[in-house]
Amino acid sequence: MMRLLLIHPEPKHFAGAEAMLVYFLEGLLSAPCEVVVAISKEGAFANRIPNRVEQIRINDNLAFSIAGLSRQIAELTRHHRLKPFDIIHGWAARDWELAALLGHWVRRPAVGTLHDHPQARFISSKRRFLMRWSARCGLGKVVCVSEAVRRACLAASYPKNKLQVVHNGLPDFPAVRPAKSPAIFRLGFLGAFSERKGLQLLFEIASVLSNLTPRPWELHLAGDAQEDASRQWLEQIRQRFSQECWWSQVHWHGWVDEPIEFLKSLDLLIVPSSEFDPLPTVLLEAGGVGLPVLAARVGGVEEIVIANQTGWLFERGNCRQAADILSRLLAEPDQLRLAGLAAFQRIRAEFSIGKMVDNYLKAYSNMQSNV
Repeated sequence: MMRLLLIHPEPKHFAGAEAMLVYFLEGLLSAPCEVVVAISKEGAFANRIPNRVEQIRINDNLAFSIAGLSRQIAELTRHHRLKPFDIIHGWAARDWELAALLGHWVRRPAVGTLHDHPQARFISSKRRFLMRWSARCGLGKVVCVSEAVRRACLAASYPKNKLQVVHNGLPDFPAVRPAKSPAIFRLGFLGAFSERKGLQLLFEIASVLSNLTPRPWELHLAGDAQEDASRQWLEQIRQRFSQECWWSQVHWHGWVDEPIEFLKSLDLLIVPSSEFDPLPTVLLEAGGVGLPVLAARVGGVEEIVIANQTGWLFERGNCRQAADILSRLLAEPDQLRLAGLAAFQRIRAEFSIGKMVDNYLKAYSNMQSNV
């Protein structure tokens, strides 16, 4: 039986990549392999790992130092000697150099998953260098979560023969949101409050919408700003819009412990990303509960949402176009029911956790056979 080591010592954030790792670990429990996950000694991520998955707690190396990397390799090598790993998998780009060097040291295949654009502006030049080195010299394969990410990797001169697309997947949720004709239309946003997630654009859409329709609506936001700079930016956004006549219709929920239940409470999810979004987990989760979406046409969004069938798309930054779509939907709510059902069927068929696990297992097997 294959023994798999998944590496992701991220102590601070729980975002889409971390949510997907939890789903993936749950899916692997029924697969013919033994799974070990290496996570940070700090943070509460360990509480989200399925009980049957073995954990190794290591120090993180977020600032990156050779000494820190060496300590991580030494600790994981010690575990390998006690019970060898067959595949080393760095779950996110920050984990690639550790996976690559550990794989080289213990003579095992190493793979890395890329959840972002390889040249995103929030990735430092040092991190970009480490990513390119890992992709070219250390990792046997780079798994891209969308075709959009794969194309971005090709443009960044990543080795074509090492790139493979494996879409993320979801488990079957126990119940979908009930179909209803709402008296008050509940729009929603779920995720980090940041400039690149399009929160300012969301309020600009709300401002235009308020002048287009008499139909009552509310805007529910679940999430928070994670960095000091984002908190300052959010405060500026609040000051800018707080005097608008529709501001009382905005409801702030903070981080929610049950995001799926939050999604079930909505009539439409808005994903107004202002930058490349590789394969938004929240779009998968929305479809998984039969919730239709309105999303900016960026990154891998079109690989999930079929325009005018499972949701609606607008051009990035075009608040008028988005508001026009919302105004039409408020006037014809039956479209939401049909789109929600279509989204639910599409996610079940194309983005299941079983399909994701099978594709990763095939990639692992091919790497083992090529050693």
